Amino acid sequence: MDWSHLDPPPVGVRLLASDQEAASVPAYEGVSYCDAVRRAGEGECLRILPDSLEVCGWSQVVLGLKEPGDPFEEGLEPRLDFPVSGLLLAPVDGFPGTPDVVLVRAKAELLGEMARAAGQDPWWTGHGGRLDRSAIPALTRGPWHQQQGAEELPRFVGVRLWFLGGVNQILGGLARSERWQAFTRWLFQSRWVTARFDALISRTLADMSICRNSTVIPLLTGQANLSFFCTGGITWGRNRPEYLTSGWPWPIFQRVDQVLSRQQEGDR
Repeated sequence: MDWSHLDPPPVGVRLLASDQEAASVPAYEGVSYCDAVRRAGEGECLRILPDSLEVCGWSQVVLGLKEPGDPFEEGLEPRLDFPVSGLLLAPVDGFPGTPDVVLVRAKAELLGEMARAAGQDPWWTGHGGRLDRSAIPALTRGPWHQQQGAEELPRFVGVRLWFLGGVNQILGGLARSERWQAFTRWLFQSRWVTARFDALISRTLADMSICRNSTVIPLLTGQANLSFFCTGGITWGRNRPEYLTSGWPWPIFQRVDQVLSRQQEGDR
């Protein structure tokens, strides 16, 4: 399947064996992992190194780039074991070598097509019903719930989902403001603010949507996961609030790609 028409296109992620691997690729320096993913989706090839992420206290820890140093950081789970040497990000269509995981940010309709192509088995089941870690519990119809008819597209229900969508719409508007960007980067340099904000959003909104939910969980489990965007994913990653994010281990993504490619050929 040709993925280049997607906006943004899929991004490949690979763990680096050392900080010298892919040394010719520029190292990212910026606010957050989701901002680096945004830039990779715009065509850049980047390395995420232990000193790359200047503000986001969540992604540094869950990606294994920083050792947990206080109770807040110890509570960020699941996470990659420290130390991780780095990660390589690039558009999947031009990825140097083979990615470990592919990130797809898209509307629910496309992710529903991908889900049907993937089948019943590859989905992460360790979410415990928590919407901060996965959107799968909110998908009341579709191949995630065999008993409810796999041909149905996902349908989102619940007051919490309505609230989450409204908040993300507001954040999507604010994200266009350079003053808002500067304010949030200043604000979340405070560990005190970060820890207390996390205690709030983990109960009300999605949390660590691109770093943990879409990257770490597929890397650790070998299973696919979907997530609503968190505040950082909207504010710093500048993702569209009506989209979802997802992470697909490479073998699962390949299977989805093959199925959808055959369907496209059959439609011609």
